[in-house]
Amino acid sequence: MTRYCFVDYDREVAIVAELGAGAQRRLIGVGRPIADPDHETVEYAVLVADAWQNVGVGGILTDNCLEIARSKGLRRIVAQTTSDNARMLALFARRGFAILPEDEGLVNVTKDLGGG
Repeated sequence: MTRYCFVDYDREVAIVAELGAGAQRRLIGVGRPIADPDHETVEYAVLVADAWQNVGVGGILTDNCLEIARSKGLRRIVAQTTSDNARMLALFARRGFAILPEDEGLVNVTKDLGGG
């Protein structure tokens, strides 16, 4: 609970994708990069509402997370997905991530950012 109540804005941020305005505003996706305490590696996650998948929202959120990580001088970005998530695996491949299958249907991905 402490982690969610006292956010370290130097290490973590949330990027949201919204549509509409005022009472009509809807959240359609979120990207969340979180750097390690040494500012070497950043882990990120992307979540996109079902109705907005496969139209580029995840790619835009990923690109923003990559841009933030580079601007902070981080060296590497990492993420994890399931081996059956073909859309995310394709997104990672298009952006040059190394794709490393793990046990139990998980896949780790990494990308060097050249920061530091």
